[in-house]
Amino acid sequence: LYQVINFRPNCFNIINVSSHFITFVQSSSKDLIVLRMVVMASPVSQVEYDDVVDDVGVSDNRNTTEPVAVLGAGLVGSLVASLLARRGYKVNLYEYRDDIRNLSAVQGRSINMTIASRGLQALERMGLKDVVLEHSIPIYARMIHKPDGTTQPLPYGAHGQCIFSIPRITINQVLLDAAQKYPNIDMHFNHKIRSYDHKKTEVVFEQRDGCSAAKAFSFVVGTDGTYSKTRQSFLKSTSFNFSQEYIDPLYLELVMPSNKDGSSKMEVNYFHVWPRGTFMLVGLPNLDKSWTMTLLGPKSIYDAFQTPEGVKNIFEHYFQDAIPLIGREAILESCVGCCGYPMVSVKCSPHVLNNTLLLGDAAHAMVPFYGEGMNCGFGDCLILDDLLEKYGNLEDALDQYSAARVDDVHAMCDLAIYNYSILSNKCNSPLFQLRKHVDNMLFQWFPSKWTPLDTSIRFETKLSYRQCVNNKVWQDSMMEHLFKGILLVIFTAVIANIFS
Repeated sequence: LYQVINFRPNCFNIINVSSHFITFVQSSSKDLIVLRMVVMASPVSQVEYDDVVDDVGVSDNRNTTEPVAVLGAGLVGSLVASLLARRGYKVNLYEYRDDIRNLSAVQGRSINMTIASRGLQALERMGLKDVVLEHSIPIYARMIHKPDGTTQPLPYGAHGQCIFSIPRITINQVLLDAAQKYPNIDMHFNHKIRSYDHKKTEVVFEQRDGCSAAKAFSFVVGTDGTYSKTRQSFLKSTSFNFSQEYIDPLYLELVMPSNKDGSSKMEVNYFHVWPRGTFMLVGLPNLDKSWTMTLLGPKSIYDAFQTPEGVKNIFEHYFQDAIPLIGREAILESCVGCCGYPMVSVKCSPHVLNNTLLLGDAAHAMVPFYGEGMNCGFGDCLILDDLLEKYGNLEDALDQYSAARVDDVHAMCDLAIYNYSILSNKCNSPLFQLRKHVDNMLFQWFPSKWTPLDTSIRFETKLSYRQCVNNKVWQDSMMEHLFKGILLVIFTAVIANIFS
């Protein structure tokens, strides 16, 4: 055993030691490798075990056999389950739905996800980056559709930087497949959380047959989404702060099919935006050359959608060039009578009470206008994994988690709301476009001193979200002083010319 592990001592975690077997996992490889070595000599003694651990440098994970429950097998839940299992924890992953890998259609939001550097960093740690990118489409810029039918690209970053578009169900399937490879993860589908007690870390599950059962765990990770039952238990604590904000825009999803020959109807490597003031239409590409289109706007838009004439008037007046792309019949079928679907922003603190941790939307549901929801949730997993690396156990890691994460994700929640005005209105403004060009130019000249907000959020993994926001505030102040200086020089020159 010593000779085998000593080749790459930091890549192995011992999961179990018994009289006849030592089971350990190679955790840094792309593919999980579980090795079970037969011990031919006498049973391993405590002294012999400790000697091997000390000599080889393998982390002692015998305490990780305490059961950990992950409540919710969505994007963040399936990823954090794998991260914990990789460190040797015995993980029970629960999901109220059927296994989505066995379903032909999935109920719920199907809006495409955008993944950027922060999310890719988490996937790379698990060896899943290349797998996910195989199912993704690179997006290099916003393509602005102006009211007169002309278009203009606005790059996200410099030097060909891009984000990636991927269907929610696709990346969830990839993450579940990866989690299933770990022998110390047990998956339980059709387990609805009926109630949760964070003081006892006890969950009452309701199964499909209507039977309920209570189960207690040493640690619980709540990844059960925006309307989290895990978080609901925290509300009974006097030390817990919680807020939610339903924003004015509602959303409606449409589908733009591919051409009959299988080609795309729009330029593929762009996030297409029809900004129209208080509302907008956006589109993200799919691998089959179709497009996931989303209409976002206030209630007044959807009030007009209660009749076919109202739908026709809105699209003919504001989205004329989108009508032949989506199709008149498809627009009427999707829009007539639709009241729109709400979007909510959720903040809370702390994210940890007792031995219960909130991650992803359960901790910080954010509106989709910056496309950072999934990236932020994956970032939660990375922070937890880094703390586990530092402290070696969940209890100490959880003690430090809220201080490391809460303020950062609150900054991102606020930024996501702010970005709605950018997408729906300001990105059509010549002044906004000028500022983007100036930002990118300064970034090329002074990359270590001036990083545009979009670039720092989407492509910079070393800066926290709060640091990105603070940089933006500083940059806005600098630009304001610069423009005031320019105006002062022009004004002085004009006055001097008049008097001369």
